[in-house]
Amino acid sequence: MEMKSSQELDWHISQFLEANQEAMIKDAKGLIRINSEGLAYNPGSSQPFGEGCSSVLDEAIRLMQREKLEVTDFDGYGVKGELAASERGSIGFFAHLDVVPEGGDWSFPAYEPFVRDGYLFGRGAMDNKAAAVAALYVLKFFADSKLPLQHGLYLFLGCNEENGMRDIRHFLSRHEPPLFGIVPDAYFPLCFAEKGMLRADFEGEVADGNLLAFSGGTEYNVVPAAASAILQDVDPDHARQVLPGSFTVEALPEGIRITASGKAGHAAFPDGTDNAAVKLAAALAAHGLVRGSRTQRALAFVQECFASPYGHGLGIAFRDLSGEATVNAAVHMENGRLRLLCDIRYGVTQEKSGIQQLLEEAAARYGMRLTRTEDSPPHYIAPDDPIAAALCDLANRELGTNQPTYAMGGITHARWLPRAAAFGPLRRDKPSPFPAGRGGGHQPDEAMYLETIWEAFQIYVKAVLVIDKLLSGEKEQN
Repeated sequence: MEMKSSQELDWHISQFLEANQEAMIKDAKGLIRINSEGLAYNPGSSQPFGEGCSSVLDEAIRLMQREKLEVTDFDGYGVKGELAASERGSIGFFAHLDVVPEGGDWSFPAYEPFVRDGYLFGRGAMDNKAAAVAALYVLKFFADSKLPLQHGLYLFLGCNEENGMRDIRHFLSRHEPPLFGIVPDAYFPLCFAEKGMLRADFEGEVADGNLLAFSGGTEYNVVPAAASAILQDVDPDHARQVLPGSFTVEALPEGIRITASGKAGHAAFPDGTDNAAVKLAAALAAHGLVRGSRTQRALAFVQECFASPYGHGLGIAFRDLSGEATVNAAVHMENGRLRLLCDIRYGVTQEKSGIQQLLEEAAARYGMRLTRTEDSPPHYIAPDDPIAAALCDLANRELGTNQPTYAMGGITHARWLPRAAAFGPLRRDKPSPFPAGRGGGHQPDEAMYLETIWEAFQIYVKAVLVIDKLLSGEKEQN
């Protein structure tokens, strides 16, 4: 089948969506119902990221087989569904099915999805399960319509995007990269640069004072919405008197528990967030509720070095074409030691080695130690790359916008592919109807606007055709 005009293509896409929207919602709900939080990495296991991730990949395999795709299981790291292979190379979609932990403060059970007011609610709805389903149905559209393509087309669904990206790296160790990769895990019109990501672990001794426990966040890339500390030998009435109303104080047999509330969010997008762990450390220090010089210095490290989510306290503030550097910290106490999990998103022109030296120096000033780092280098595709430019134009044309390509602190599978870009499905020109700290990816009450998915589906179908044509033209020129 060959479309004779853009109007004819639009009609076929519209008819396809009308026939398949309910099935797409059902499939997305099925994926969201599976709690696919990535657990500790077990490289020798058939379930390297735990039972939940294994179960969601099993469901993805079922959906791919239902659509008669050729399915390849990459050892529990991810699965590929291929519509057709080609000696000329392939176009690939890359999405992920793992999710960040549920966290607290949800208005409903996180893994019981539902649709209300045009939104699909549930953990993973926005990041990234609805988009994964949209990509699957793009392959179904080409299978059903029999539109000819000069290149192969496949979908890879990984299960470690949120916590190390071992999924895409494992895939590439066993599979050649696509000629171009579409990553539906960001905003339209097109992301041309992703900041580098440096994860750093700190620790310091806090056994010399009255701090018995501290807990604020478990994930590098999630701004903690709540944090608590247990202190001994502190009068609860005194604590209630000196602490502001955003803190709660509870008497316990061993002392008191102080809880701070913040606003959750993605570490790469700190605007509107409020790190509860930093907030709690600052309050304990400011009101003299902790004793012990080492404990006080460790909490001062949290307070002073992470008060700014833009790296000023650590001395790593930086801005370039990719935006400002950002930092986040999750904090917990274990065996008399305070441990920090730090997420840093640094500019595409910023030197990683210089950052690490500054981290070591900052930690030493407070009696802390930098114990581990893990780096994911920045990603860049030139905005004038022929395919990138064409996709940006396509998105603007379809959405009626006039936006330039953009850079972001979020990281996606695109950074591991030689030629790829994060491309939708979200829109930066549509404000969220939800209160700050709710409704987004990595936040409680996560939701995806379904109209966004339908728009993105149409764009992705056309993007495949655009890329297929441009790749053929490049081959002819060469």
